[in-house]
Amino acid sequence: MAEITLRQLEYFVAIADSGSLTAAAERCRVTQAAVSIALGQLERGIGTRLVIRHPGHGIALTTEGVAVAAHARSVLEEVDKVSSIVSEVRGRLSGRLSIGVYRTLSMHTIPALIDWFGTRHPEVELDFVEGSGSHVQNEMLAGRVHVCVMYRAQLGSACDATTLRSARRLAVMSPEHPLADKPDLTLRGLAAHPAIFLDEEPALQRTLAAFAAEGVEPLVPWRSSSVQTIHNVVGRGSAYSLLMQTTSRSPEGHPLVFRDLPGSPFDNPVVAALPRGVTPTALVSEALSAIRDYWAATDAMLTSGRSSP
Repeated sequence: MAEITLRQLEYFVAIADSGSLTAAAERCRVTQAAVSIALGQLERGIGTRLVIRHPGHGIALTTEGVAVAAHARSVLEEVDKVSSIVSEVRGRLSGRLSIGVYRTLSMHTIPALIDWFGTRHPEVELDFVEGSGSHVQNEMLAGRVHVCVMYRAQLGSACDATTLRSARRLAVMSPEHPLADKPDLTLRGLAAHPAIFLDEEPALQRTLAAFAAEGVEPLVPWRSSSVQTIHNVVGRGSAYSLLMQTTSRSPEGHPLVFRDLPGSPFDNPVVAALPRGVTPTALVSEALSAIRDYWAATDAMLTSGRSSP
């Protein structure tokens, strides 16, 4: 068997993850020719075909390719751990850290992490995977992501969670909404007013179930998968909503009022998810410190009456 190099494995994992040689080359910051050559060398070294090329439609892994990709990720992960150990001894962090982020948390999490590592640990290479709670967890369990940032309600049975921030869903409305100043706000009171709800699971399912438990059905003319869109609709006074993300103004600049709903079943902390039984690496622990620091600063700003970052 010919020599197999870490570079070949790195390029092959990039091909497997991205689905094309072009995207793999962009990810590895090399030419497509370099990726193609490395793939050919790896296939000859192993003695089997790893990918099937579909001109104009990317590539597909063979059965052998799927198995090799899984082992290659493990090898590269172990190499990253060695690099991290050396960096820790020298008093600095380096290596690659891939973080899965539930899409509605990405506007908070990703900028904070880029700023934190760029300032304190510039030798760390960050990658992000955004999507639904189930998608980012699947990416982590497949070895393509080191840690996930999401809500506890999305946690799968194969993962453990560490709380990053206590959170609960609140009613959000314009200051001009007829219920904005009403004491003892309830789901039953909200049900008769137009709502725009986040079109994501399990958030939507939990919201509708909470109204059903009160014996009422909410009036929901609109749904959206964008928190910013919902903030703008609410800010214009067209509807209320129930959201985790608090800010004093919508992206369009309209003021927003957030109201607690006493007794509502909406506690849902932000958590870091890891595969069950996996101990956080130094890079993962640093990322969790960065996220906690961001949320602490954000909550302090909201408490003092200023808008969140």
